[in-house]
Amino acid sequence: MNNKAKSIALNLTLTIVALAGTAVGQELGQPYRLSDREVEQILRSVEKQADTFRQSLRAALNKSRLDGTRREDEINAFVRDFDDEAKRLRDRFKDHKSTAADVKSVLDRAALIDGFMSRNRLTPRVHNDWNALRSNLEQLAEVYNVTWRWDAPSAFGSPVVGAPFRLNDKDIERIMQNIERQSDKFRSSLDSALDRSRLDGTRREDDINAFVKDFYAATKHLREHFNDHKSTNADVQSVLDRAARIDQFMRRFRLSNNA
Repeated sequence: MNNKAKSIALNLTLTIVALAGTAVGQELGQPYRLSDREVEQILRSVEKQADTFRQSLRAALNKSRLDGTRREDEINAFVRDFDDEAKRLRDRFKDHKSTAADVKSVLDRAALIDGFMSRNRLTPRVHNDWNALRSNLEQLAEVYNVTWRWDAPSAFGSPVVGAPFRLNDKDIERIMQNIERQSDKFRSSLDSALDRSRLDGTRREDDINAFVKDFYAATKHLREHFNDHKSTNADVQSVLDRAARIDQFMRRFRLSNNA
């Protein structure tokens, strides 16, 4: 075998080994190649910069024409949702269950903040702090192998506060009641199907139960906001994000026809 052929064979072998290592890592719930300690450092950087941005944003809003307006309420809601998802990612990382989907959920919320920051000129400090946080989030996306573009994210569009839907309240109430009723029916059939399946007592059963629990929490949050006339696109998207995890699980594993 000549040197060129040897080089090709070596590169091919290394590629196969790398792919195999990636596949094993994903099967074990490890979506990144860095050590836990290195990922921990990135998460801490995100949290630290998020705190810095939150403080400078509050100061900038208080000195701006947005103070006391619906737009201030809007960005504060975006930041709260971002903080909630970032905390959820941190919790799942500590439990060794964090995935690319968890990171994407954080980025989806960050995209709403980014859109707001692009549309509204505040102090140079808060824009610099946001750009620094964006860099941290881009690093996090790279670690979890999430393809991300701020100018065309796969996130939902910015919600219009106070006008989140076209139907009247009665129509929306009926739809939400149908979702809640069918959710209860699905959970019952899922529990029964899991008890009779090879997944009973496994980590995969724990995963789907966690997905369903998160879905119910997001649905409850939406219901509460709807009752207070504060529901937005972000609330609905949060429910759909959780439902997507359940959908992926149901497509991956064949359970009973009822489920």
